[in-house]
Amino acid sequence: MKQHSILIVDDDAFIVDLLSDLLDVEFKVFSALNGDDAIKILNSLSVSLIISDVVMPGKDGLDLCNFVKNTPHLSHIPVILLSAKSEEENKIQGLHEGADVYIEKPFSPSYVKAQVVSIIENRTRILSFISPKKTHGDNLITEEEYFINQLNNIIDENIAYPELNLNLLAQILHMSRASLYRKIKSLAHCTPNELIEDRRLNQAVTLINQGFYKMNEIAFLCGFTSASQFTKSFKRKFGQSPLNYARLHKLRV
Repeated sequence: MKQHSILIVDDDAFIVDLLSDLLDVEFKVFSALNGDDAIKILNSLSVSLIISDVVMPGKDGLDLCNFVKNTPHLSHIPVILLSAKSEEENKIQGLHEGADVYIEKPFSPSYVKAQVVSIIENRTRILSFISPKKTHGDNLITEEEYFINQLNNIIDENIAYPELNLNLLAQILHMSRASLYRKIKSLAHCTPNELIEDRRLNQAVTLINQGFYKMNEIAFLCGFTSASQFTKSFKRKFGQSPLNYARLHKLRV
């Protein structure tokens, strides 16, 4: 995995040395003493994962995590936060800032390494799935466009499940809820729930146009929990009920 690089951010030289010795056999390791120094490194080097202490002088770990997750060209980088603060509210705050993993100090070095390896392997698998590919001609589409295309495919494959939501998408993609939410919001300019509902309604129109199903069957096939929920969502998007749409197009209802 030497092609992958890890950025360790901690003002404690002992922790930096410990983690560096632990990881530098398999990864390229860089280090910074605080968030400000880390940002300088991130602006000049490509990093696969960040391990950061929470409490540091200057820009702390939470500030760094927030910066990374809200910077488009950095938002894909997983962040592991380390902290002696074990209270649940501190963990929640870390996750709200977009951290992928929150580990308490003192930590088990083998556990930290296992988390790093797991995240890197999952992300490598995902990137191989959503890496830029050629379209019909010689035109290349960007990684972001391909990500949205593949995300839409995942939604379409699971569209009949009412349980399809951000949590399920995050599990399938091996991403944190916060990271995936920001990614979708940034690229699709809507929330994950809005994206899912839009795909459900587009599928509903396709099924209505086919003329093979009754409306309650279409609602079920598209993952709506009730006919009334389906009708309400359909009206909000298309300005008319599914029945009126079918009648207007002289389709079987």
